[in-house]
Amino acid sequence: MDKKLKQSLKVAAVRRELIVVWLLNGDKIKGIAEVSADSERVKINTIEGPVWVPYVDVEDISRVIRFRVEGETTI
Repeated sequence: MDKKLKQSLKVAAVRRELIVVWLLNGDKIKGIAEVSADSERVKINTIEGPVWVPYVDVEDISRVIRFRVEGETTI
C-alpha cells in the first residue's frame, strides 16, 4: 500500500470521516474509519458491523469531507 493512502486512512479515522475503500480484489467497503492500535489493519464501521481490512489489500480510498458553513451566504 502506498504510504499516502495509509496516512489518509489514519487522518480519516482521527476525524471519523466516511470513507469508501477499494480493495485489490475489486470489492469496495463503505463506512466510518476508526482509530485502532493495529498497525497492519484499518477498522471500518459499516452498516453491517465493524470490518478489519489489512492495509496491503487496499488499492484506493475516497474520503467524504463535510463542510460546515456558518453565517449567511449569497450567490
